[in-house]
Formats: sequence, structure tokens, C-alpha cells
Amino acid sequence: MCTFIFLIQRSFILIFKPNNHRKWLSLIYVVIFFLLEIMIVSNNSFILGFDHSIQNILGSMVSPTNTKLFSTITFLGSPIMDVIYLLLIMFILFKRGKKDSSLWIGFILISGNVIAFLVKMTVRRQRPLGKIIPASGYSFPSGHVFGTTLVILALIFLVLPTIKKVSTRKTITGLLIIWLIIVAISRVYLRGHFPSDVIGSALLAGTWWECCELLYLRYYDSIAHLIDHKD
Repeated sequence: MCTFIFLIQRSFILIFKPNNHRKWLSLIYVVIFFLLEIMIVSNNSFILGFDHSIQNILGSMVSPTNTKLFSTITFLGSPIMDVIYLLLIMFILFKRGKKDSSLWIGFILISGNVIAFLVKMTVRRQRPLGKIIPASGYSFPSGHVFGTTLVILALIFLVLPTIKKVSTRKTITGLLIIWLIIVAISRVYLRGHFPSDVIGSALLAGTWWECCELLYLRYYDSIAHLIDHKD
């Protein structure tokens, strides 16, 4: 098994370029996320006030038309759809010969869901009252926003670089960010999550993505060293 993994890694090319800012970015994400988590667990008055104010604004927008629209959006951004999107991205990259990037996304998908589940079971935050559509389980973090963020990061960093036209990449990136915001709003509108839940979910996904990049670069360097030493 170890030999098999070694042979696979030997055929890899470096997906991410070393970046001195990556460590600091990961640290910033981690600190902000844990501060938010602590505030949520301790029922901080600022977070409670922030959540209620956003909920009141979106609550004034409730209508049959908006509910149908946001229900459709929340379905398209659901965890199961995010898994399908990521598997599709994996397949496309694999068919294009980017096996390293394809397997990388698989690792992010599996490990990310484990991390999100562990955080959810640790915090055990109850969902908002008055849910417009049924939602079970705990509230923090949002699986919809977490998965959607990973999909968007995969597209931005692994797929969009294949597009040569810079303006096209920027346009698609902007649309993807808007989509993430819309999915987050849909979860709050439907009372499936608090606003702080969706913010924390995006932070958690970004944190895990950056940390996994660091792990990848560290592991890649170690494998390259072993290869050079053996050769």
C-alpha cells in the first residue's frame, strides 16, 4: 500500500506554488473562526444582536415567491449537490490528465466533511425557531455554505486557471462569490441557520482549504526529498 501511494505521489506535479503569505492567511482564518465559535458558544450579546438584526431584516422579506426562490437556491447549494459538483470537477480534471488535482479535491471533500461534522457535534448549537422549511441537526456550521465554499475554492484555484482570458476568470470569480452570498442568505431567510452560522461556515471552509494547502506543500516537499535521496 505504501509503495502504491509512493508511486502515485511520484507522478504528481506541484498543484500549489509555495507562498509566504499562506501561513499568515491560515493563522488569520483560524483565529477569527475560533473567536467567532467562542462567542457563539458563550452566547455573546454582540453575536446575538447581530443575528437577530439580520433575521429581522430577512423576516420582513418573507413571501410565497421569495420562499419558493430561496428554497430552490438552498437545494442547489445543499450538501448532496455540493458533493455532486465536486465529484464532477474531479471527473473533469481526471479526464484532462490532472490526476493530482482530482485526488486533491477528493481529499478536501472527505476531510472537510469530517471537520465540519466534528465542529457541529462540539458546538451543538440549536437551529433558529420558526423554520420555514424542515431542517434537522445542529446549526453551526452550515453544511450548505461550507460545501458551497469548497466548491467555489476548487473552481477558482483548480479550474479557472485553465482559462487564458483574465477578464473571463475575474467575471466567473465574481459570479461564484455572488452565488456563495446568495446561498448563505437563503439559509438565513429559511431560518435554517443564524447569520453567524453561515459566516463561520465560510471561514471554516477557507481555514481548512488553506491548512490543507500547507499540508500538501509540506508532504510534497518530503516526498520529493525522499525521491531525490533514493535517486
